[in-house]
Amino acid sequence: MCFRPATANANTVSCPMCGHENPISATQCEECGFAVSTPGHAPAAPGAPKAPGAPGAPKAPGAPKAPAAPKAPAAPKAPQA
Repeated sequence: MCFRPATANANTVSCPMCGHENPISATQCEECGFAVSTPGHAPAAPGAPKAPGAPGAPKAPGAPKAPAAPKAPAAPKAPQA
C-alpha cells in the first residue's frame, strides 16, 4: 500500500536524504545540506541498484539411452588332458 499525504505542496521539493521540505528554488537541503534537485531535472542522488535476476531453470533431463546389447556366450573350454 502506498502512503500519500493528504495534500501536496507544489512549491516545495523534498530532500532525498532526510525528507525535509525545501523551497522549490533551493539547491541544498536546509536541514541536512544534501544537494536537492528540482522536479523535472536530473536526480541529485543515484538510484538504488536493481535486484538480481531470477536464477535460470534447471536443464531438462536427456532422453533415456537404448539398452546395451547382450554379451555373446563364452566359447566352450577345451578338455584338459
